[in-house]
Amino acid sequence: LYPQGFFCFALAFCGLILAACWRYTHSTEVEDSMMDVYDFVFEEVRRNTSSFRIHELTAIHEAFLCCGKHSPFGDTTDVQNETCPPDQVHDEGQDCLREIQDFLKKHMDFVFSLLGIAIGLTVYGMFLTSFLWFSIHFSSNLYRKGKYILR
Repeated sequence: LYPQGFFCFALAFCGLILAACWRYTHSTEVEDSMMDVYDFVFEEVRRNTSSFRIHELTAIHEAFLCCGKHSPFGDTTDVQNETCPPDQVHDEGQDCLREIQDFLKKHMDFVFSLLGIAIGLTVYGMFLTSFLWFSIHFSSNLYRKGKYILR
């Protein structure tokens, strides 16, 4: 039973190390993908007013508490008036690309710290299961014979 526990901890350790390495080497890939999706949806709404994309853009604005973006390709006030919540239409500092980037950086740092804690716990678990297995397997004094008297 104890070698299986060690093996499970070792598998979890390998998976967590792979996740941490991916997070370290591809740190901006998730942020870039999210900002590309926002750019795509925003430009779709700006080019033609499809009701499906308008609902998507409105949901993004409500989720990230932001409003529109600064675009060199044209005026964005029509799109912002249609899709932004009423209290954020006139906020100029609420660029969604910056808000999405800040949100994801903060949460990805939190995920990376959780990965570190989980790696530490799996190493601790591997150490404890191996110690327990060795102490039981090589112990000859496990079954003590005799009587104990409390005085």
